[in-house]
Amino acid sequence: MAVLSESSRSFRAVVGRNGSTLSCVLLVLSVLLGAALDRSLPLAVYLLSFWHYYLYWLAFAFGAIPFGVFKRDAVAMKTVSVAALAAVYLAAPLDLASLIVIACGILLNVRAAAALGIDRTYYGHEVAGLPPRRITAFPYSLTNHPMILGNVAAFGGTLINPEFRQHWWPLAGLHVALNIGLLVMELAGPRRRRIVRIGGGLAFASVLCGAGVAAVGARGKRRCPSHWWARCWARRPSPAPGRCIAAMRPARNHKEKENHEQHIELGR
Repeated sequence: MAVLSESSRSFRAVVGRNGSTLSCVLLVLSVLLGAALDRSLPLAVYLLSFWHYYLYWLAFAFGAIPFGVFKRDAVAMKTVSVAALAAVYLAAPLDLASLIVIACGILLNVRAAAALGIDRTYYGHEVAGLPPRRITAFPYSLTNHPMILGNVAAFGGTLINPEFRQHWWPLAGLHVALNIGLLVMELAGPRRRRIVRIGGGLAFASVLCGAGVAAVGARGKRRCPSHWWARCWARRPSPAPGRCIAAMRPARNHKEKENHEQHIELGR
């Protein structure tokens, strides 16, 4: 019994330390399973693309999670997000101008992260209490927020690809909007946490709603492309010859027309 009790305490301690990570894993697996059962790629892409922004806001606004756990979860969910975007972007025909802009954005982001360091990249000053330090190396010698500018350039660059833009513009647009939201959050700073909490919560709730609507819309377009209502209607069983107009009327009017035709036949 003592051994079981000790094992139980150890298990609870492990779950307690890694609860958020386990939640992330379960979220990803649940979304993938649901998308597989529904055979809907847009559902998986949209519902897995934005959770790292939520983790950024949660840590910045509340700071309740241990810094190491936050970094691990944020990196993992960002990796999932980038993989989802890359999967649908690379499925479209490649566009040279789009690739150049994306590459420039990524390089700017990577260079900024190298100058800032991994801890400060993930809000080490605001979340972990690292001492403030002024970074003057490139690209911080040109702008105070090169990472966000790099993200906006990379996500915006995908929209230059016409094929990707046609089908996935809401995905890239939401990424750009959320990066602008991160910029607003950073400008507000830890001193305005209440504003960050309220504004960030409302913004992320709106993004989730938008992602859900985009996923449903993309799913509908995949099954019923342009003018889906006309095509779906055209695939319905056609009524008997000469009854098309009656078939679109209420049932009562349809019945009256049938009775009228029967009377005409009897009169003949």
